[in-house]
Amino acid sequence: MMRIVLTTLLVASLWAGTTLAQPKVYITNGDSDDVSVISCPSGDVIDTIPVGDTPFGTAISPDGDLLYVTNIFDNTVSVIETATNTVVDTITVGTFPNAAAITPDGNFLYVVNAFDDTVSVIDTTTNTAVDTVTVGFFPGALGVTADGSAVYVSNTLDDTVSVIRTSDNTVIDTIIVGEAPLVAVSSPDSSVVYIINQGDDNISVIQTLTNTIIDTIPVGLLPQMVVFHPDGSSAYVTNFFDNNISVIRTADRTVVDTIQVGIGPIGIDITADGLFLYTTDSDSGTVTVINTSQNRVINTIGVGGSPSSFGTFITSEACFVSAIPTLGQWGLISLVIAIGIAGFITIRRKSTS
Repeated sequence: MMRIVLTTLLVASLWAGTTLAQPKVYITNGDSDDVSVISCPSGDVIDTIPVGDTPFGTAISPDGDLLYVTNIFDNTVSVIETATNTVVDTITVGTFPNAAAITPDGNFLYVVNAFDDTVSVIDTTTNTAVDTVTVGFFPGALGVTADGSAVYVSNTLDDTVSVIRTSDNTVIDTIIVGEAPLVAVSSPDSSVVYIINQGDDNISVIQTLTNTIIDTIPVGLLPQMVVFHPDGSSAYVTNFFDNNISVIRTADRTVVDTIQVGIGPIGIDITADGLFLYTTDSDSGTVTVINTSQNRVINTIGVGGSPSSFGTFITSEACFVSAIPTLGQWGLISLVIAIGIAGFITIRRKSTS
C-alpha cells in the first residue's frame, strides 16, 4: 500500500512539473532598445531587459539557457541568461550585425556583419570572436543546418548564398538565388535550406547534398522570415506588406493556407512542441500568437516599439496549453487520489490493529 501512496505523490509532482516548465518568448524592440519577455501560454509580459542600440537579430541556445541579441548600431551582441533575464556579457562584432545563428551543440555563434561583408564566429564558452569569414555583398542573415555541418549566408545585394563549412569555417560554395535574399533556414532533417528572396516574393529551396536549387515557392509580398514545424511537415513565412503568414506544406512545397496577423510581420518562431507560432508585428508593436493545429490567431500581445526578433527567440520547453486539467484529466487525478487515500486508510488501520 505504501507503493500506492508513493505513486499518488509521484503523479502529483509530475503534474506540478508540467505546469511549471513553461517556455519564455523574447521579443527585441528596436525603438526602445530592450527585450520584452512573454510567458507561454499566458501571454503576459513578465519582464523587460535593456540591451544595446537597436536590437534586431536573436538566437536561442539549444538548451534555452542563453539568448543572443544583435544590436545593429552598437556593433555588439548582448548575451542574456534566461533563468534571470539579465545581460551577462556583451560581445563586440563587426559593423551592422543584422542576424545570428547558433550551432546545434551550442558551441559557436555565427553573426553576419552586413556592412563588412563578413561573418563573425563566436566561441560561446568564452564569448569571444575566434574567426571572421568573408562572404558576399551585404550579408543579411544566415542559418546553421540542423546537423551543424554548414552555415548558409544570404548575401542580400549580390543575390547569392555563401556556404560555410563549420569544421574549418571555409566558404566551400556560392549559390546564385533570387533577388535580395534575406534569410536562410534549414529543415529539421538538414536535407534542404529555404532561402527567402525579398525582391522576388518567393523562396529558393536548396538541396544541401548538391547545393543546387530544386524548387521555388511563391509566397506573399516582401517575405521576411521562415520557420519549420519541428516535425518538418510545414513551414511558415512572414509577409511584411501583406500582413500575413504563408503556410507551406513541405511534402509538395505548396502554400496551403494564409493567416492574417498584425501590421508588418518580421520575426516568427515556433514552440518546441509545435503547438504555437509567435510573430513580431513591427508596425503595430504587437506579437501575434497562432494555434498551429487550426492555423488560427488566439492572442495578440502588446510589446515595445518596432518588435523584430529576427531569428529564434523561444526557449526549448514545451508550451502546455493550460495548467488547469481538463474534465478527463480531473477524472484521472480524482481516481489516483482516491486510490491513494484508500491506501493510506488501510495502512492506518493495520497500524492500529
